[in-house]
Amino acid sequence: MTDIERDSKTENTEAESGSEERKRKLDKYGLYIIILLLFFVAAIVVISFYMHSQLDKINQEGTKYKYHFAFISKSEDSYTANHIYEEARNYGKQHGVYVEKLKTGSGASYSDDDYVRIALDMQVDGIILEGSDEDSIREAIDEAAESDIPTVTLLSDCPGNRKSFIEIGDYNLGREYARTIINITKTRSPKVVLFVDEKAEGTERLLDGIRLTLANEGNHLSVDLKVVDVGDLPNFRLSDLTKVTLSDKYDRPDILLCVNEHDTKIVYQAVRDYNLAGNTQIIGYGISDSLLKAVRDEDIAALIDADAKQLGMVCVDALVGYKSSGSINDHIIVEDTVVTKENIARYLDED
Repeated sequence: MTDIERDSKTENTEAESGSEERKRKLDKYGLYIIILLLFFVAAIVVISFYMHSQLDKINQEGTKYKYHFAFISKSEDSYTANHIYEEARNYGKQHGVYVEKLKTGSGASYSDDDYVRIALDMQVDGIILEGSDEDSIREAIDEAAESDIPTVTLLSDCPGNRKSFIEIGDYNLGREYARTIINITKTRSPKVVLFVDEKAEGTERLLDGIRLTLANEGNHLSVDLKVVDVGDLPNFRLSDLTKVTLSDKYDRPDILLCVNEHDTKIVYQAVRDYNLAGNTQIIGYGISDSLLKAVRDEDIAALIDADAKQLGMVCVDALVGYKSSGSINDHIIVEDTVVTKENIARYLDED
């Protein structure tokens, strides 16, 4: 074979090899393209299905709901507020009302008055608001009233242009504390210490409810009730006071009452920090995961709070009533609920 023939054969072999390599690359690229196309088609199918389901949902809600109410609580992780919202939402669905919670764990740093104004921009039909006595909240409620959007406050009030305040009622709350004392006392002459903010609105009515109920329904007992003003105490002072109060074995109370969630949590933390559990029965206010577990563990004898189901229903009914008639009761009082170790399983959500 001549050199020319050998060179020609080599060139042909290299050409064939290069052709096969290009073919393999094309096949590889083609496979990638096919896979990408399949993913693209699958994505289109999923998105189309999602959009279709959302459109169905919107269409259903558009024909089903007569009113759209916004629900605004002070805290995104409040057990009580979240359960009131769930009850309001479920009850609303049954009565042609869409209740939407505006604080949804997004982490956005909006204030409560910001959320009220967001509700105004959404052109809702009404606002359910856990109130507070702040000028910014009052101004936001005034703006809502100017836009003919009614606001009802619950649990805590904000006087002004809100249409109604939906609450437990301080006197009724006092009666429930007294009845709980009567039910859990282990002695006929219990010593009871009440931590309270004497300057807070409603304190006198609460004290009247406690004293009158003890005098009437607890007249078989000889209750020594001591009222301690803790309204101006910082957290660490309240913690120290709890330690002193529960550590004195000669003057230790049989029962200690806290009438707001803040004080209940501070007292409970002090009980844990200073290993004081079991010395005194504690009756607290408010429902949260930590406090519920304290009841389960018998560090707290009872918790008193609003009846979430009734509050949710009343909030919806109040706004619907106002939209229908243009009037509503200025105050609406609902029942409370008492959580003890006997019914704690109903409130704890544990695996």
